[in-house]
Amino acid sequence: MSQSSPLSSSWPNRIARALAGRTPGQIAVAAFKTARKHLAALHPAARAAARAEQAFDRQWGTDTSREVMMSALDFPDDIRRSSHHYQASGGHVLDQTIACAGIDPADYSFIDYGCGKGRIVLLAAAKTFRRAIGVEYSPILTEIARRNSAIFLTRGGARQTPEFWQGNAADYVPPAGNLFCYLYNSFEADILSGCLEQLEAAKRADPAADIVLAYVNPQYGDVVAARTAWREQAGADDLRVFVCIAA
Repeated sequence: MSQSSPLSSSWPNRIARALAGRTPGQIAVAAFKTARKHLAALHPAARAAARAEQAFDRQWGTDTSREVMMSALDFPDDIRRSSHHYQASGGHVLDQTIACAGIDPADYSFIDYGCGKGRIVLLAAAKTFRRAIGVEYSPILTEIARRNSAIFLTRGGARQTPEFWQGNAADYVPPAGNLFCYLYNSFEADILSGCLEQLEAAKRADPAADIVLAYVNPQYGDVVAARTAWREQAGADDLRVFVCIAA
């Protein structure tokens, strides 16, 4: 008897999980965002980007492209309400953040907050970063990311072994030294604030460390800007780059 994928479940159950604990207003906002996302996916540029993402998986034999909605994941209701669905970033986005921040990857450890299936972590591991780390709440996505990492390494795609930490991003304690932190709007302001507090603590522990946050699709960018420990350094299109100045 065949077993279903851990990401698959009946639509009624998935809908029930997606709506659990939400007010009518929150449900309406979620429905609007979903409709807007599907309309945006029809744009020629979006379709070209999707083809490029699928080409990555064809090249390496990985599974990073397929979008995963929150209702299909193993999140408790409180975390689900503060998190966003998984959608992989393209390699050009990572290159854009590095260029906008003006950093040399060889001087930094890389952290992807909400790394999902790990594509950006794999791409960072292929560069000269000291370490390439992915932080992800979902055990299901973390396991997929680790499988992708093993395939990517076996086929010679990475310079070093990607690392993955599973748990609430707000609880993740970053390593010492210079950090280049990548965030593609993976969660809402409450979890983001917890991440910022951890990074600020790292800066206090090592005032000489350069801690940079590249926030793509920065829906809560003003939350970062409002904290006295952070200074906005640069921006481009749908990107804001911040530097931690707390000491």
